[in-house]
Amino acid sequence: MVKKILVFNVGSSSIKYSLFENKKKVYGNCFEKLNSKEDFKEAIHKIFEKFKDTKIDLIAHRVVHGGPLDKPSRINTEVIRQIEKYSEFAPLHNPKQLMAIRFAKQKTKIPQYAVFDTMFFSELPEVSRNYGIPKSIVKKYGIKRYGFHGLSHKFVSKELKGKTITCHLGSGSSIAAIKDKKPLDTSMGLTPLEGVMMGTRSGSIDPGIILFLQQKGYNAEKILTEKSGLKGICGYNDFRDILKKMGKDKNCKLAYNLYQYRIIKVVGSYIPVLEGIDNLVFTAAIGQNVPKLRESICKHFEYLGMKIDKKRNNKNEELISSKNSKIKVYVKKTNEEKQIVEEVLKVI
Repeated sequence: MVKKILVFNVGSSSIKYSLFENKKKVYGNCFEKLNSKEDFKEAIHKIFEKFKDTKIDLIAHRVVHGGPLDKPSRINTEVIRQIEKYSEFAPLHNPKQLMAIRFAKQKTKIPQYAVFDTMFFSELPEVSRNYGIPKSIVKKYGIKRYGFHGLSHKFVSKELKGKTITCHLGSGSSIAAIKDKKPLDTSMGLTPLEGVMMGTRSGSIDPGIILFLQQKGYNAEKILTEKSGLKGICGYNDFRDILKKMGKDKNCKLAYNLYQYRIIKVVGSYIPVLEGIDNLVFTAAIGQNVPKLRESICKHFEYLGMKIDKKRNNKNEELISSKNSKIKVYVKKTNEEKQIVEEVLKVI
């Protein structure tokens, strides 16, 4: 029986939406550069207007932080409560995803499911999911490494065997170490703020900086989530702007170099965790579309026998490693929406 599934992938500044017939995508589009609450509401309204004459069987939402929820969940009062609770750990995402869920509840009685970005990392090994803070606090508040972009990391790695490092590089960026399709570690943690530097997020910093900012009266959360990262260094959070201006603007050049450097550090730290590396994967908007960045990252691992084919790399082909490379290097187009549908179909 064919089921029509409307998928919402609500990001920090965008809404991707798709219509699937079972696992086949029949339509997809995106609203970008959404800044205000009203922008998001207007975009959601337009999506429902577009499909008002389509018989939809269920609606599926990508939700960034599910806390203890580790499988696709039929949305009810308790699920909404959990999404609300963990909004404090994903302030750029969960509230906007809740907005889409609530709007859909007002518009229709179609069953809704939440599929969580944290699911893939729910069984991280104890040594990688724990932080060095008092266990009493950990237990009280559920503090651990949850990991994010799990739908993307799972999608681009599921056909690869062995020791794989996946780099989801976009306005939000994360890196994962995966062995035989099971994650061993990931750069994002309790929140999507940890890890490599991002569009507006600082990534991992000395926690003393947070204490210092608070002591000086700053709103540390706002600064580190909305005003830092690439934007904090050069004024631009769109990587396309940085690439255009880095030849003349020294701050854009610094932002590019810092972003690249942080990625190299995390990838390098995961190789001993995996006890080697068979595959390196680049995905998401920056990972899939910036050959220069991929080439400069891979150069740092030539000592391991990693070699890329420049022509393939410049064409953004799927396999960009050369024939004599000891490590396979891939550019894979992620498809979180398809992974969401696959996950939902498993549980229904």
